[in-house]
Amino acid sequence: MSEQRGVSIVIVNYNNGRFLATAIDSALNQDYSRCEVIVVDDCSTDASREVIARYGDRIRAVLRETNGHQIAALNSAWPLSRYPIMIFLDSDDYLLPHAAATIAGVWTTSAVKVQFPLLSVDQSGSPLGHIAPKYPPTLDTATIRAELLRTGQSHSSPGSGNAYAKWLLEQVHDDGGFDMANLRDYWMDNILECNAPFYGQVLIINEPLVCYRRHESNLFLPNTIEHARFAAMARTFTSKLDYFDGRCRSWGVRFDPAAARTGSLYLLQCQLAAAKLAPAGDPPQQPVLGVLWHALRACVETGLPPLHRLILAAWFTGVAIAPPGLARRLIALRFVSAQRPAWFERLLPGGSRTQRNTRAPLSPMSDRKGATDHLP
Repeated sequence: MSEQRGVSIVIVNYNNGRFLATAIDSALNQDYSRCEVIVVDDCSTDASREVIARYGDRIRAVLRETNGHQIAALNSAWPLSRYPIMIFLDSDDYLLPHAAATIAGVWTTSAVKVQFPLLSVDQSGSPLGHIAPKYPPTLDTATIRAELLRTGQSHSSPGSGNAYAKWLLEQVHDDGGFDMANLRDYWMDNILECNAPFYGQVLIINEPLVCYRRHESNLFLPNTIEHARFAAMARTFTSKLDYFDGRCRSWGVRFDPAAARTGSLYLLQCQLAAAKLAPAGDPPQQPVLGVLWHALRACVETGLPPLHRLILAAWFTGVAIAPPGLARRLIALRFVSAQRPAWFERLLPGGSRTQRNTRAPLSPMSDRKGATDHLP
């Protein structure tokens, strides 16, 4: 059984040399004996490879000759792993010492994915007092599948907040799940979010096992309130919907992407923020009142508790009708955790139990590093 629960930690890096050593050290210093560390560098132009070289044979290095983006980089590394549990660690994040042991301890033969919250830290690694995602208490894999099929989103963790079964990666590869025209439009956590609940059980650990570093180079600049940020987040989510639609077609499973576009609370939040922040004289791609109409209907149809529906409906309405200055403050309240008052954080859903069975609770949907931290 211990052999079955070996953990391979794959660190994917591109130009994060200043943070890379911390990530590697956190993987090497796990308090679990059956671990290996693989570091894949996607043709960095900074000092990353000098950092990697310092570790010698303590790690296995995959040094790519051309930049292929995150999925291509990971796909060149995970097939080399020896163990059946995979952690994909972003190189600017780092694991807590008990992460691998905790994941291996809850793993089951039917598990394809374990997800867990992330503890936010600043650029220097100091905790910011914020943990996300916050999982609803009693959701199961069947509910994840249903939500994906209804809205194209599920309660999931971003990037480093996941562990996967190696056989899931092999199955997705063999089924053509990585055969996208442009891999740069996608992210591994989104791809596996779409696939995992259709292959096996998704389990949840309701405690942070990784530190998520917030800095000025995060993909979606999580501390900024700008039109470009939310437009990019909406495009990324729309690409995921297109991908999921293709997967469902290959499985013979019914999915309505048009309904998902008007039913996804996350996408509607991004679209509303982008519309309100559109530059003067530049008409928004989505009209504010149209987004509000779909959003209020989605708040009614979601399975969230009544209080959380009211919070979301009030947020959508407030942003839609507020003058620009107040709208920016409301958008920041939603998307910039550092600007939330403590009383507001306490209104968000949370959990404190570690689920070790198939009725695993799930987090609010998250789309990509820097775009996590979702309201209910």
